[in-house]
Amino acid sequence: MFSISASQRKIFFILLSIVWGFTGVYYMFKQNFFDGVKILICGSIFIFLIVAIQRYAIRMIQLYDCNLKKQKNIN
Repeated sequence: MFSISASQRKIFFILLSIVWGFTGVYYMFKQNFFDGVKILICGSIFIFLIVAIQRYAIRMIQLYDCNLKKQKNIN
């Protein structure tokens, strides 16, 4: 079954966190402090949702694959 390794996913989320973090900190100091906080909160929620959806999708694909293997063994 095709899969992406856990280390590649971690690197992706670390890089995504760096982008959101730097953007939030930049806006905190250069623009308005509360705008920076909003960006950090929005980025955190965005990353959390991506992680949750990805975990759910991976589990569903694994369950589907397991059911296909069981069905293949029955026939």
